[in-house]
Amino acid sequence: MKPLVLLALMLLSVPNPWYVVGNQPQHLAAFYRVFGGKNYDASADVIALKSASGVVVAGRSNSYGVGSMDMNFNIVKLDNNGSVVWDKNYGGQETEEAFALCETRDGGFMVVGSSDSYGGGPDMKDIWIVKLDKNGDRQWAKIYGDDDSIDEARSVIQLEDGSFVVLANATKITSGKSDILLIKTNEKGDLIWKREFGLPSNSEIGAQVIANKEGGFIIAGSKEVRFQNKIAWNFWLIALDKDGVKLWEQTYGGKMGEQANAIAQTQDGGFVLAGYTYSFAKEGSHDIWVLRTDAKGSKLWDATAGTNSTDEALDVLVTRDGKIAVAGYIDVFVPDANNENSSKEGNNAFVMLLDDQGKTLWRKNIGGNGDQRAYGIAEDVNGDFIIAGYNEGETTDHLVVKVYKNGDVKQ
Repeated sequence: MKPLVLLALMLLSVPNPWYVVGNQPQHLAAFYRVFGGKNYDASADVIALKSASGVVVAGRSNSYGVGSMDMNFNIVKLDNNGSVVWDKNYGGQETEEAFALCETRDGGFMVVGSSDSYGGGPDMKDIWIVKLDKNGDRQWAKIYGDDDSIDEARSVIQLEDGSFVVLANATKITSGKSDILLIKTNEKGDLIWKREFGLPSNSEIGAQVIANKEGGFIIAGSKEVRFQNKIAWNFWLIALDKDGVKLWEQTYGGKMGEQANAIAQTQDGGFVLAGYTYSFAKEGSHDIWVLRTDAKGSKLWDATAGTNSTDEALDVLVTRDGKIAVAGYIDVFVPDANNENSSKEGNNAFVMLLDDQGKTLWRKNIGGNGDQRAYGIAEDVNGDFIIAGYNEGETTDHLVVKVYKNGDVKQ
Protein backbone atom coordinates (compact mmCIF):
# COMPACT_ATOMS: atom_id res chain seq x y z
CA MET A 1 0.00 0.00 0.00
CA LYS A 2 1.45 3.39 -0.83
CA PRO A 3 0.95 6.22 1.65
CA LEU A 4 -1.50 8.99 0.95
CA VAL A 5 0.42 11.34 -1.22
CA LEU A 6 0.41 15.05 -1.79
CA LEU A 7 1.35 16.16 -5.27
CA ALA A 8 2.08 19.52 -6.77
CA LEU A 9 -0.33 19.62 -9.67
CA MET A 10 -0.29 21.45 -12.95
CA LEU A 11 -3.69 21.75 -14.50
CA LEU A 12 -5.69 23.65 -17.02
CA SER A 13 -8.02 26.36 -15.72
CA VAL A 14 -9.30 28.34 -18.64
CA PRO A 15 -12.72 29.72 -19.53
CA ASN A 16 -14.56 27.74 -22.16
CA PRO A 17 -16.41 29.04 -25.16
CA TRP A 18 -19.96 27.79 -24.90
CA TYR A 19 -23.25 27.71 -26.63
CA VAL A 20 -26.86 27.20 -25.62
CA VAL A 21 -29.29 25.17 -27.67
CA GLY A 22 -32.99 24.50 -27.36
CA ASN A 23 -35.77 26.81 -26.22
CA GLN A 24 -34.76 29.97 -24.41
CA PRO A 25 -37.68 30.92 -22.12
CA GLN A 26 -37.94 34.62 -21.31
CA HIS A 27 -39.72 34.13 -18.00
CA LEU A 28 -37.23 35.04 -15.26
CA ALA A 29 -38.55 32.53 -12.72
CA ALA A 30 -37.66 29.36 -14.64
CA PHE A 31 -35.23 28.23 -17.30
CA TYR A 32 -34.26 25.28 -19.47
CA ARG A 33 -30.62 25.24 -20.57
CA VAL A 34 -28.61 22.86 -22.73
CA PHE A 35 -25.02 23.96 -23.27
CA GLY A 36 -21.60 22.56 -24.01
CA GLY A 37 -18.84 22.28 -26.57
CA LYS A 38 -17.85 20.09 -29.49
CA ASN A 39 -17.70 16.74 -27.67
CA TYR A 40 -18.94 15.43 -24.31
CA ASP A 41 -20.15 17.67 -21.46
CA ALA A 42 -22.26 16.49 -18.52
CA SER A 43 -23.15 17.58 -14.99
CA ALA A 44 -22.95 15.24 -12.00
CA ASP A 45 -23.93 17.62 -9.19
CA VAL A 46 -25.51 21.03 -8.61
CA ILE A 47 -25.67 23.47 -5.68
CA ALA A 48 -27.73 26.61 -5.20
CA LEU A 49 -25.50 29.40 -3.88
CA LYS A 50 -26.11 30.73 -0.38
CA SER A 51 -25.91 34.26 -1.76
CA ALA A 52 -28.93 33.50 -3.99
CA SER A 53 -26.80 34.61 -6.95
CA GLY A 54 -27.27 31.48 -9.03
CA VAL A 55 -26.10 27.87 -9.17
CA VAL A 56 -22.88 25.98 -9.79
CA VAL A 57 -22.69 22.60 -11.52
CA ALA A 58 -19.82 20.13 -11.48
CA GLY A 59 -19.16 17.44 -14.05
CA ARG A 60 -16.79 16.60 -16.85
CA SER A 61 -15.90 17.72 -20.36
CA ASN A 62 -13.56 16.74 -23.16
CA SER A 63 -14.72 19.53 -25.46
CA TYR A 64 -11.86 21.90 -24.74
CA GLY A 65 -8.78 19.72 -24.19
CA VAL A 66 -6.06 18.62 -26.58
CA GLY A 67 -7.76 15.41 -27.67
CA SER A 68 -10.76 13.15 -27.26
CA MET A 69 -9.16 11.39 -24.27
CA ASP A 70 -8.52 14.66 -22.42
CA MET A 71 -11.52 14.60 -20.07
CA ASN A 72 -11.38 17.28 -17.35
CA PHE A 73 -13.28 18.50 -14.33
CA ASN A 74 -15.80 21.01 -15.71
CA ILE A 75 -17.28 23.54 -13.27
CA VAL A 76 -19.87 26.06 -14.46
CA LYS A 77 -21.59 28.92 -12.68
CA LEU A 78 -24.99 30.10 -13.95
CA ASP A 79 -26.95 33.12 -12.80
CA ASN A 80 -30.60 33.04 -11.73
CA ASN A 81 -31.73 33.29 -15.36
CA GLY A 82 -29.64 30.30 -16.40
CA SER A 83 -26.97 32.33 -18.23
CA VAL A 84 -23.38 31.08 -17.90
CA VAL A 85 -21.25 33.37 -15.71
CA TRP A 86 -18.06 31.33 -15.97
CA ASP A 87 -17.14 27.90 -17.31
CA LYS A 88 -13.78 26.35 -16.39
CA ASN A 89 -11.81 23.13 -16.78
CA TYR A 90 -9.26 21.54 -14.47
CA GLY A 91 -7.10 18.56 -15.29
CA GLY A 92 -4.18 17.04 -17.16
CA GLN A 93 -3.85 15.13 -20.41
CA GLU A 94 -5.72 12.01 -19.33
CA THR A 95 -9.10 11.65 -17.59
CA GLU A 96 -10.53 13.62 -14.68
CA GLU A 97 -14.15 13.28 -13.56
CA ALA A 98 -15.89 15.50 -10.99
CA PHE A 99 -18.70 13.79 -9.09
CA ALA A 100 -19.63 16.24 -6.34
CA LEU A 101 -19.05 19.72 -4.94
CA CYS A 102 -19.93 21.86 -1.94
CA GLU A 103 -19.86 25.58 -1.28
CA THR A 104 -17.15 26.46 1.25
CA ARG A 105 -17.23 28.88 4.18
CA ASP A 106 -15.16 31.46 2.27
CA GLY A 107 -17.63 31.52 -0.64
CA GLY A 108 -15.54 29.23 -2.83
CA PHE A 109 -16.02 25.58 -3.73
CA MET A 110 -14.58 22.16 -3.05
CA VAL A 111 -14.86 19.75 -5.98
CA VAL A 112 -14.09 16.03 -5.69
CA GLY A 113 -13.76 13.15 -8.11
CA SER A 114 -10.97 11.14 -9.69
CA SER A 115 -7.85 11.69 -11.76
CA ASP A 116 -5.81 9.54 -14.15
CA SER A 117 -3.42 12.37 -14.99
CA TYR A 118 -2.10 12.75 -11.46
CA GLY A 119 -2.81 9.27 -10.10
CA GLY A 120 -0.65 6.15 -9.98
CA GLY A 121 -0.50 5.79 -13.77
CA PRO A 122 -2.73 5.30 -16.84
CA ASP A 123 -6.13 3.89 -15.83
CA MET A 124 -5.08 4.08 -12.17
CA LYS A 125 -7.59 6.60 -10.91
CA ASP A 126 -6.93 8.27 -7.58
CA ILE A 127 -9.07 10.55 -5.44
CA TRP A 128 -8.66 14.17 -6.56
CA ILE A 129 -9.93 17.14 -4.56
CA VAL A 130 -9.70 20.69 -5.92
CA LYS A 131 -10.33 23.89 -3.94
CA LEU A 132 -11.64 26.87 -5.95
CA ASP A 133 -12.29 30.46 -5.01
CA LYS A 134 -15.62 32.18 -5.68
CA ASN A 135 -14.59 32.94 -9.27
CA GLY A 136 -13.69 29.34 -10.02
CA ASP A 137 -9.92 29.89 -9.91
CA ARG A 138 -7.93 27.03 -8.43
CA GLN A 139 -6.39 27.61 -5.01
CA TRP A 140 -4.98 24.14 -4.37
CA ALA A 141 -5.47 20.48 -5.25
CA LYS A 142 -4.59 17.19 -3.57
CA ILE A 143 -4.43 13.56 -4.65
CA TYR A 144 -5.05 10.51 -2.46
CA GLY A 145 -4.95 6.82 -3.31
CA ASP A 146 -3.27 3.42 -3.17
CA ASP A 147 -1.14 1.58 -5.73
CA ASP A 148 -3.35 -1.51 -5.78
CA SER A 149 -6.75 0.13 -6.21
CA ILE A 150 -8.84 2.48 -8.32
CA ASP A 151 -10.00 5.27 -6.01
CA GLU A 152 -12.83 7.71 -6.78
CA ALA A 153 -14.35 10.39 -4.54
CA ARG A 154 -18.14 10.58 -4.68
CA SER A 155 -19.23 13.11 -2.05
CA VAL A 156 -17.86 16.00 0.03
CA ILE A 157 -19.01 18.18 2.92
CA GLN A 158 -17.35 20.98 4.88
CA LEU A 159 -17.72 21.02 8.67
CA GLU A 160 -18.16 24.06 10.89
CA ASP A 161 -14.46 24.04 11.84
CA GLY A 162 -13.48 24.29 8.16
CA SER A 163 -12.36 20.68 7.76
CA PHE A 164 -13.61 18.51 4.89
CA VAL A 165 -15.03 14.99 4.87
CA VAL A 166 -14.76 13.11 1.57
CA LEU A 167 -16.52 9.85 0.72
CA ALA A 168 -14.78 7.62 -1.84
CA ASN A 169 -14.75 4.10 -3.23
CA ALA A 170 -11.66 1.93 -3.63
CA THR A 171 -11.74 -1.01 -6.06
CA LYS A 172 -8.88 -3.51 -5.79
CA ILE A 173 -7.10 -4.17 -9.08
CA THR A 174 -6.49 -7.86 -8.38
CA SER A 175 -9.87 -8.91 -7.03
CA GLY A 176 -12.30 -6.28 -8.28
CA LYS A 177 -13.65 -5.97 -4.74
CA SER A 178 -14.77 -2.47 -3.73
CA ASP A 179 -14.77 -0.85 -0.29
CA ILE A 180 -15.93 2.50 1.06
CA LEU A 181 -13.37 5.07 2.19
CA LEU A 182 -14.08 8.08 4.37
CA ILE A 183 -11.35 10.73 4.54
CA LYS A 184 -11.18 13.77 6.79
CA THR A 185 -8.80 16.62 5.91
CA ASN A 186 -8.08 20.02 7.36
CA GLU A 187 -9.02 23.24 5.56
CA LYS A 188 -5.89 22.96 3.38
CA GLY A 189 -6.58 19.36 2.37
CA ASP A 190 -4.01 17.72 4.67
CA LEU A 191 -5.08 14.30 5.93
CA ILE A 192 -6.47 14.05 9.47
CA TRP A 193 -7.79 10.47 9.32
CA LYS A 194 -8.98 7.78 6.92
CA ARG A 195 -11.56 5.06 7.62
CA GLU A 196 -12.43 1.99 5.53
CA PHE A 197 -15.76 0.14 5.59
CA GLY A 198 -16.45 -3.26 4.11
CA LEU A 199 -16.24 -7.00 4.62
CA PRO A 200 -13.30 -9.07 3.31
CA SER A 201 -15.42 -11.25 1.03
CA ASN A 202 -18.10 -8.79 -0.18
CA SER A 203 -18.16 -5.51 -2.10
CA GLU A 204 -19.59 -2.22 -0.90
CA ILE A 205 -20.13 1.08 -2.69
CA GLY A 206 -20.55 4.49 -1.08
CA ALA A 207 -22.84 7.10 -2.64
CA GLN A 208 -23.05 10.10 -0.29
CA VAL A 209 -21.99 11.31 3.14
CA ILE A 210 -23.85 13.88 5.24
CA ALA A 211 -23.27 15.37 8.69
CA ASN A 212 -26.08 14.40 11.06
CA LYS A 213 -27.68 16.44 13.80
CA GLU A 214 -25.75 14.55 16.49
CA GLY A 215 -22.37 15.75 15.24
CA GLY A 216 -21.38 12.55 13.46
CA PHE A 217 -21.79 11.32 9.90
CA ILE A 218 -24.18 9.18 7.90
CA ILE A 219 -23.10 7.25 4.80
CA ALA A 220 -25.56 5.98 2.21
CA GLY A 221 -24.43 3.28 -0.16
CA SER A 222 -24.97 -0.27 -1.30
CA LYS A 223 -23.74 -3.57 0.09
CA GLU A 224 -23.64 -7.17 -1.07
CA VAL A 225 -25.84 -9.31 1.16
CA ARG A 226 -26.63 -13.02 1.09
CA PHE A 227 -30.11 -14.46 0.59
CA GLN A 228 -29.65 -18.21 1.14
CA ASN A 229 -27.20 -19.09 -1.67
CA LYS A 230 -27.62 -15.89 -3.66
CA ILE A 231 -25.78 -12.59 -3.35
CA ALA A 232 -27.72 -9.37 -4.00
CA TRP A 233 -27.04 -5.67 -3.49
CA ASN A 234 -29.13 -3.77 -0.94
CA PHE A 235 -29.32 -0.20 0.31
CA TRP A 236 -26.78 0.33 3.12
CA LEU A 237 -26.96 2.99 5.82
CA ILE A 238 -24.02 3.54 8.21
CA ALA A 239 -23.98 5.86 11.23
CA LEU A 240 -20.59 7.13 12.48
CA ASP A 241 -19.42 9.29 15.35
CA LYS A 242 -17.37 12.47 14.85
CA ASP A 243 -14.15 10.44 14.54
CA GLY A 244 -15.53 8.16 11.83
CA VAL A 245 -16.10 5.18 14.14
CA LYS A 246 -19.12 3.09 13.15
CA LEU A 247 -22.04 3.22 15.60
CA TRP A 248 -24.64 1.16 13.73
CA GLU A 249 -25.66 0.04 10.25
CA GLN A 250 -28.80 -1.09 8.46
CA THR A 251 -29.55 -2.70 5.11
CA TYR A 252 -32.80 -2.50 3.13
CA GLY A 253 -33.99 -4.47 0.15
CA GLY A 254 -34.86 -7.87 -1.25
CA LYS A 255 -33.23 -10.75 -3.03
CA MET A 256 -33.31 -9.17 -6.52
CA GLY A 257 -31.07 -6.19 -5.78
CA GLU A 258 -31.15 -2.48 -4.95
CA GLN A 259 -28.74 0.45 -5.19
CA ALA A 260 -28.78 3.63 -3.09
CA ASN A 261 -27.51 6.79 -4.81
CA ALA A 262 -28.33 9.61 -2.39
CA ILE A 263 -29.41 10.53 1.14
CA ALA A 264 -30.85 13.51 3.02
CA GLN A 265 -31.77 14.07 6.65
CA THR A 266 -35.39 14.78 7.54
CA GLN A 267 -36.50 17.46 9.95
CA ASP A 268 -37.19 14.92 12.72
CA GLY A 269 -33.62 13.56 12.53
CA GLY A 270 -34.45 10.58 10.33
CA PHE A 271 -33.20 9.89 6.83
CA VAL A 272 -34.50 9.46 3.30
CA LEU A 273 -32.56 7.34 0.78
CA ALA A 274 -33.12 7.19 -2.97
CA GLY A 275 -31.93 4.90 -5.74
CA TYR A 276 -33.48 1.97 -7.56
CA THR A 277 -35.00 -1.42 -6.79
CA TYR A 278 -35.35 -4.64 -8.72
CA SER A 279 -36.97 -6.54 -5.84
CA PHE A 280 -40.04 -4.30 -5.60
CA ALA A 281 -40.26 -3.07 -9.19
CA LYS A 282 -42.51 -3.96 -12.04
CA GLU A 283 -41.57 -7.24 -13.65
CA GLY A 284 -38.50 -7.09 -15.87
CA SER A 285 -37.40 -3.60 -14.82
CA HIS A 286 -35.87 -1.58 -12.04
CA ASP A 287 -37.83 1.30 -10.56
CA ILE A 288 -37.10 4.43 -8.59
CA TRP A 289 -37.08 3.55 -4.89
CA VAL A 290 -37.37 6.08 -2.06
CA LEU A 291 -37.12 4.87 1.54
CA ARG A 292 -37.54 6.79 4.79
CA THR A 293 -36.16 5.78 8.20
CA ASP A 294 -36.20 7.14 11.72
CA ALA A 295 -33.08 8.51 13.41
CA LYS A 296 -31.86 4.99 14.26
CA GLY A 297 -32.32 3.60 10.77
CA SER A 298 -35.61 1.74 11.29
CA LYS A 299 -37.70 1.82 8.13
CA LEU A 300 -40.84 3.96 8.23
CA TRP A 301 -42.06 3.71 4.65
CA ASP A 302 -40.94 3.24 1.06
CA ALA A 303 -42.28 4.28 -2.33
CA THR A 304 -41.60 3.25 -5.92
CA ALA A 305 -42.09 5.07 -9.21
CA GLY A 306 -41.44 4.11 -12.79
CA THR A 307 -42.52 2.35 -15.95
CA ASN A 308 -42.07 -1.21 -17.19
CA SER A 309 -38.54 -0.24 -18.23
CA THR A 310 -35.53 1.13 -16.32
CA ASP A 311 -35.98 4.07 -13.94
CA GLU A 312 -33.64 5.41 -11.27
CA ALA A 313 -33.39 8.12 -8.62
CA LEU A 314 -29.96 9.77 -8.62
CA ASP A 315 -30.38 12.53 -6.02
CA VAL A 316 -32.71 13.51 -3.18
CA LEU A 317 -33.21 16.49 -0.89
CA VAL A 318 -35.50 17.50 1.95
CA THR A 319 -37.03 20.92 1.31
CA ARG A 320 -37.13 23.70 3.86
CA ASP A 321 -40.81 22.89 4.52
CA GLY A 322 -40.13 19.17 5.03
CA LYS A 323 -41.10 17.70 1.67
CA ILE A 324 -38.91 15.27 -0.31
CA ALA A 325 -37.69 16.12 -3.82
CA VAL A 326 -36.22 13.37 -6.00
CA ALA A 327 -34.37 13.64 -9.33
CA GLY A 328 -33.21 11.00 -11.78
CA TYR A 329 -34.44 9.52 -15.01
CA ILE A 330 -37.37 7.54 -16.29
CA ASP A 331 -37.41 5.45 -19.45
CA VAL A 332 -40.00 6.36 -22.07
CA PHE A 333 -42.00 3.14 -22.35
CA VAL A 334 -44.07 2.36 -25.44
CA PRO A 335 -45.12 -1.32 -25.33
CA ASP A 336 -45.33 -3.44 -28.46
CA ALA A 337 -47.48 -6.56 -28.85
CA ASN A 338 -45.09 -8.48 -26.58
CA ASN A 339 -44.97 -5.68 -23.96
CA GLU A 340 -41.42 -4.86 -25.01
CA ASN A 341 -40.36 -1.23 -25.12
CA SER A 342 -40.50 0.09 -28.70
CA SER A 343 -39.74 3.73 -27.85
CA LYS A 344 -36.79 5.39 -29.58
CA GLU A 345 -36.73 8.36 -27.20
CA GLY A 346 -34.70 6.72 -24.44
CA ASN A 347 -34.58 8.35 -20.99
CA ASN A 348 -36.27 11.51 -19.77
CA ALA A 349 -35.04 13.51 -16.81
CA PHE A 350 -37.44 12.95 -13.94
CA VAL A 351 -38.37 15.07 -10.90
CA MET A 352 -40.97 14.31 -8.26
CA LEU A 353 -42.07 15.83 -4.96
CA LEU A 354 -43.32 13.71 -2.06
CA ASP A 355 -44.80 14.73 1.25
CA ASP A 356 -43.15 13.50 4.46
CA GLN A 357 -45.31 10.36 4.40
CA GLY A 358 -44.29 9.33 0.89
CA LYS A 359 -47.38 10.54 -0.95
CA THR A 360 -46.61 11.85 -4.43
CA LEU A 361 -47.52 15.53 -4.81
CA TRP A 362 -46.37 15.88 -8.42
CA ARG A 363 -44.13 14.28 -11.03
CA LYS A 364 -42.42 15.86 -14.02
CA ASN A 365 -40.74 14.28 -17.06
CA ILE A 366 -38.31 16.51 -18.98
CA GLY A 367 -37.34 15.08 -22.34
CA GLY A 368 -36.67 15.49 -26.00
CA ASN A 369 -34.76 13.74 -28.74
CA GLY A 370 -32.14 11.40 -27.25
CA ASP A 371 -31.48 10.76 -23.57
CA GLN A 372 -31.90 13.23 -20.71
CA ARG A 373 -30.89 12.44 -17.13
CA ALA A 374 -30.86 14.47 -13.92
CA TYR A 375 -27.93 13.62 -11.64
CA GLY A 376 -28.34 16.41 -9.10
CA ILE A 377 -31.08 18.55 -7.57
CA ALA A 378 -30.93 21.71 -5.44
CA GLU A 379 -33.52 24.00 -3.84
CA ASP A 380 -33.10 27.74 -4.41
CA VAL A 381 -34.00 30.60 -2.10
CA ASN A 382 -37.54 30.75 -3.53
CA GLY A 383 -38.22 27.05 -2.95
CA ASP A 384 -37.94 26.21 -6.66
CA PHE A 385 -35.73 23.35 -7.85
CA ILE A 386 -32.71 23.22 -10.13
CA ILE A 387 -31.79 19.90 -11.71
CA ALA A 388 -28.56 19.20 -13.56
CA GLY A 389 -27.41 16.32 -15.72
CA TYR A 390 -27.02 15.80 -19.43
CA ASN A 391 -28.85 15.98 -22.73
CA GLU A 392 -27.84 13.58 -25.50
CA GLY A 393 -28.38 14.93 -29.01
CA GLU A 394 -25.79 15.31 -31.75
CA THR A 395 -23.38 15.74 -28.84
CA THR A 396 -23.80 15.18 -25.11
CA ASP A 397 -24.24 18.50 -23.30
CA HIS A 398 -24.99 19.87 -19.85
CA LEU A 399 -28.69 20.00 -18.99
CA VAL A 400 -29.69 22.50 -16.29
CA VAL A 401 -33.38 23.15 -15.65
CA LYS A 402 -35.18 25.25 -13.06
CA VAL A 403 -38.51 23.70 -12.06
CA TYR A 404 -41.14 25.67 -10.17
CA LYS A 405 -42.02 24.40 -6.70
CA ASN A 406 -45.39 23.27 -8.11
CA GLY A 407 -43.70 21.19 -10.83
CA ASP A 408 -44.13 23.58 -13.75
CA VAL A 409 -41.20 24.21 -16.07
CA LYS A 410 -40.64 26.41 -19.11
CA GLN A 411 -39.34 24.21 -21.94
